[in-house]
Amino acid sequence: MVDRRTTLKLSAIGMTGMMSSLSSMPGQAHAKHTQHAALSNALGLFNSRYSESQIFSDTLAQFGTQATDIHGDLASYWYGHLRSALIDERRPLFGLTDRRDFFCLEELARDLNMKVSLRLDHLTDKNGYTKHQLTGVSTLSSNLQRLGHDRGFGKTMAELSEIFLSDTRPDKAVQKLTGPYAPANQTALVTWVIS
Repeated sequence: MVDRRTTLKLSAIGMTGMMSSLSSMPGQAHAKHTQHAALSNALGLFNSRYSESQIFSDTLAQFGTQATDIHGDLASYWYGHLRSALIDERRPLFGLTDRRDFFCLEELARDLNMKVSLRLDHLTDKNGYTKHQLTGVSTLSSNLQRLGHDRGFGKTMAELSEIFLSDTRPDKAVQKLTGPYAPANQTALVTWVIS
């Protein structure tokens, strides 16, 4: 039989547990807001010509972030929209594109004094094996083992985007590293941040 005293004890224990969980909620909410703030403040770009880049965009969309497809005329997109948007409101650019797109964006962004802060090359051979090459110091280095060597790294890169967008300081080690073309018999994609 449950008496009044037992009921009061159980109520007190329940309230204590509820209050302790409520006290941690503001911190959790702040961490979640801060985590997504980096992602929502940046402009995502992808090239739909490449399946990993499309997967990157699709995964970002699941987080509520829309990335812009730059397949086609990159110069008209830059001069017709992106450049003026960045002049109005300076925001980091990030994406998973091919080397040509990245090379052009890096050059165009110099006009606004924006520089590369992250570069991670994804070199895929004709058998589908992908080698990931991170250049410079990055908060991303401890997460590279999550990428594996098969398909699907576009999804993982989108999932990690909140981590690599947390530090957008330009890094000279990653600027002007390679030309715009892929090595022979390989597809060269790049995950990058320009800020």
